[in-house]
Amino acid sequence: MEQEKKFENTENPEQKLVRLLKGKGVEDPETMGLLMDWTIKQERLVEQSDDYPLEQIQFNLKRARLYFEAGCMDEAFDNFDAARIQALNEGRKELFAAIMWEMKSLSSA
Repeated sequence: MEQEKKFENTENPEQKLVRLLKGKGVEDPETMGLLMDWTIKQERLVEQSDDYPLEQIQFNLKRARLYFEAGCMDEAFDNFDAARIQALNEGRKELFAAIMWEMKSLSSA
């Protein structure tokens, strides 16, 4: 019991989210609450950035990778797709190509 508390205290929010998503799933109230809190904090950071479109793409990628690590493939690829489309719409060709490469490599893994 003591080790569990110690482990939880050393986790960053993303690690805790991955653990909860793996163990309890997206629909779990605790997981959903933590995910919503994390999302709100990340969106505030995006809004404060000097390059909002790029930071929004990066946020979608971060969320996609978090879901992927947790094994939530539908959610992961939804977020990768959102990042990919936004990169395309913003004319960020290199970023679009990098996202496409990452999606392809992850889907074949």
